[in-house]
Amino acid sequence: MSPTETFGDFIRRIRNAKGLSCKEVEKQSARFGKPISGSYINRIENEPTLRPTANRLMALANGLGIPVEELLARAVGVAPSNDFSHEFELLTRFKKLSAERRADVMKIVDMWYSEQIKST
Repeated sequence: MSPTETFGDFIRRIRNAKGLSCKEVEKQSARFGKPISGSYINRIENEPTLRPTANRLMALANGLGIPVEELLARAVGVAPSNDFSHEFELLTRFKKLSAERRADVMKIVDMWYSEQIKST
């Protein structure tokens, strides 16, 4: 991401990288609830002063197939570093696990954390 990349540019870059039209993003967003319209996506990409609501941003993230948290952060001007992007990806995947698997992951993380604390 370029330091001068606008939010609209980011949306366009992600959409194009995935080979999606605005209409296809709209269709994908509908699978998760109320869709965001393709025409509104176009407006987001081309009108830098437009301020979409949180609901529309969530629909857009779902339509683009990216973590909602990352899109919301970018919408408010927080461009995550590569490490931060990995945290979004990890959080998104963690949320999709069953409760049993999340408990297993937490046990592993707790074990690693305890080992790190002991070694410092």
